[in-house]
Amino acid sequence: MFQNIIYDCDYVNFFEEQIETFGGISRGIKKYVLRKNINTPFPDKGAYFGCINDGEDLSGAYSDLSIVIFPSNEQNNEDDRWIIALGVGSLGFKNDYSLVSLPGTRRLFMKYLKEGTYIKNDFIDLESSDGFTSFCNENTITDSLDNAVKNYGKVLLTATLFNPNNYDTGKELITKYLALYATLRHWPSNNTQRAAVKSALNVNYPNVDDEQNVRNLILNRKYVVLQGAPGTGKTRLAKRIPSENDIVFFTQFHAETTYSDFIYGITPDVNERKLNYSAKEGVFAKAIRESLKTENQDKKVFLIIDEINRANLSNVLGPSFYLFEPTMTGHNVKIEVCPGLELEKLPDNLYVIATMNTADRSLAVVDFALRRRFSWYTLFPHEITPEDGQIFCREDFNAIADIFERYASDEELNLQPGHAYFIIPASNQNEIDNRLKYEIMPLIKEYLLDGMLSRAKDDFINYFRKRINEEMFQ
Repeated sequence: MFQNIIYDCDYVNFFEEQIETFGGISRGIKKYVLRKNINTPFPDKGAYFGCINDGEDLSGAYSDLSIVIFPSNEQNNEDDRWIIALGVGSLGFKNDYSLVSLPGTRRLFMKYLKEGTYIKNDFIDLESSDGFTSFCNENTITDSLDNAVKNYGKVLLTATLFNPNNYDTGKELITKYLALYATLRHWPSNNTQRAAVKSALNVNYPNVDDEQNVRNLILNRKYVVLQGAPGTGKTRLAKRIPSENDIVFFTQFHAETTYSDFIYGITPDVNERKLNYSAKEGVFAKAIRESLKTENQDKKVFLIIDEINRANLSNVLGPSFYLFEPTMTGHNVKIEVCPGLELEKLPDNLYVIATMNTADRSLAVVDFALRRRFSWYTLFPHEITPEDGQIFCREDFNAIADIFERYASDEELNLQPGHAYFIIPASNQNEIDNRLKYEIMPLIKEYLLDGMLSRAKDDFINYFRKRINEEMFQ
């Protein structure tokens, strides 16, 4: 029951101890206000304890972000479930609106609070409670806990349900929430406090093997688009998928690519005195014919299309568009790819890998019908282990990535320079300065001039000024 758990486990004292560990008290001055209503018997409107921003009153309505814990009070201890949450006071925002409106604030909690956590889609929305209601229904919130949280559904931005009888798990969760709150509030003021926050948020994420994932996907789905920001290695990965024994065709689309270039067309013979025309099969028809050859039936044929959305895809593919169905088994409808080549479906040993640069805003729109026919795999910028003779400039990569994570909208994340920008020869370690000055800074300046990442402008300016002593804007 409530009084047994909250006092036996001493959660409240542990809560305050962790706040102090993370810098919530500096030179004896508290940077927070502790709120609690944990008197026995269990309060009619539910119990709670937590911390709110410095400057708020000890009781009554308050503003801005807080960390709050709602205990339950079941007859059997094992039935108890508590909620820990990031919430906003019932008075709404006073000083934290700018902080909460940053995409990075929500992203911070998404990054470290994973399985079983409710995270509101829009942190500045204090009017809807649908998501939290669904969370409570899915987790079958007990009556004694529902009584505490039912009036707060609109203002809870994140919420995690936990069993308070599992002391280790409960205290670990409290520690993580308070470390995130300390990060938002900039509590840590010395290396010890910063190290404590970093330790609390240290999560070992499994390494993502993009190459193996794409191999599995292409074998299962046959037609795959690799999408991602510049420098994430899309084309390089596409070329690594085929083995030495596979047959590979490669083409790159551009704004002037046509049906005649890709599939089939006729070209004038300018060397003849009399005007003649010759048939010309494009790379798509050639790849199909190669796949159909008897001697190639046991081989895989790959068609790699670089920058697939630079062209007008409807015009380039024509009726062949119908053939891009990974599960198609033939429906007695034949498509004429070119003279002498009619198909009900593409050959089973033909695979298509395309790449798409998500940062290029001038590209043609990929319609939903094409999206349905391909599988889409996104490559994200990430830290890498460089090959022999190379260096990965981790500090510079993380500095740029942190600014993007803090300020970029979901769409703007597609603009983040990929890890390839930060790989330099070991024999020329000064090359990263050139990359920053002549490649990365001009790229980001272009983004800013186009009206993107506007709130990150000062951070980018200060970074390049400090890092390479260059001004983005004169």
